[in-house]
Amino acid sequence: MTRREAYYHALRCEPTDQLIWTSNFDHWYNVNTQNGTIPAEYRGLSCNDLMRAVGSTLWRRVTVVRPVLDPSVQYEYDDRGEEVFEHYRTPIGELHARHQMAPDSSHALFLCEHRVKTLEDIRVLQYVIEATGYELVTEEYEKQRAEVGDDGIVLTGLPCIPFIQFAKNDVGYQNAYYLMADYPDEVEAVLEAYTKNFLQAYRLAAQGPCELITNGDNMDQLTCPPAYFQRYAVPFYQQVKEILHAGGKISQGHWCGQLSELIPYMPDCGLDAVEAMTPEPMSRVNMREAMDVLEGKIAIQGGVPSVFMCHEGCTRDELAAYIRKLLSEVGHCRGFMLGMGDNVPPNADFPRVKMISEMVAEYNRTRRGALTSS
Repeated sequence: MTRREAYYHALRCEPTDQLIWTSNFDHWYNVNTQNGTIPAEYRGLSCNDLMRAVGSTLWRRVTVVRPVLDPSVQYEYDDRGEEVFEHYRTPIGELHARHQMAPDSSHALFLCEHRVKTLEDIRVLQYVIEATGYELVTEEYEKQRAEVGDDGIVLTGLPCIPFIQFAKNDVGYQNAYYLMADYPDEVEAVLEAYTKNFLQAYRLAAQGPCELITNGDNMDQLTCPPAYFQRYAVPFYQQVKEILHAGGKISQGHWCGQLSELIPYMPDCGLDAVEAMTPEPMSRVNMREAMDVLEGKIAIQGGVPSVFMCHEGCTRDELAAYIRKLLSEVGHCRGFMLGMGDNVPPNADFPRVKMISEMVAEYNRTRRGALTSS
């Protein structure tokens, strides 16, 4: 099998002839490129070629569905350097959000002021949702598909579950819970509008060329506990699954938070795969115990704690021992792909990426040898 073929087999929990290892270091690459701190042996390489150079399977994200606002909504993105403001002006009112840029070279934006604060804002938000459509764009996908070739996969990200979009992105969790308690009918109307709207995007993606469709849930049991998960996530995932499977697509969730209490609900939630599963010591998830529950029922990508990629987290020898133990326990599991939980940090001890690649390569050689001799 090529890496691409093995990756898709693993995503479908089908047998493969190799363990897939993909190191998500897009953020590391962007920050270190800007700082001029890419290691000398890799300078001048594209992110794809750098992944090849360190022996990692490629994992490239692209846009295939783009939102389009109705002309009745005027949107303004006001970049003032250290602060960025977003303004939505509609016939029934306005929404405003503010982002603060991180003072370091990452230039990451932090949402400091959400666009929904009051009941009146909820009504304006619903107008904006209903005035948003989508269009299919494939140029970026076609370019990256040709560039990635058989060395990995190309995926696209689509909207998260409506509850998380509202609670995290529009309002902020604390205020969202108050609004849900004080104005349940109005909030439910917004969530229903989001569901109808987001499913449009998934229907378009199901018609497009991209095989793996992921969401931006950043799922975490602290903000979406089991009761909320069953009420808000599962019905949406099930609808998405029906749409995507009709188009031959794979439905994946980006779950990078605390998940130990959600593991029992994962096999039947509607997703085909979960990516960025973060294990101990960054969460309470024990990968061996998790795979005992999940193997063959839902594909899992993750298992490498981000802190272990840094000197502050552990030594290289300790990382090697961790990877060796992890592979011995779950490397053989159907539907398991070794990946980050959730990114290689910008300050990582980068040679560790290649070290893991070499360990996985040796694991795969040993595994093939055992299969050949049996």
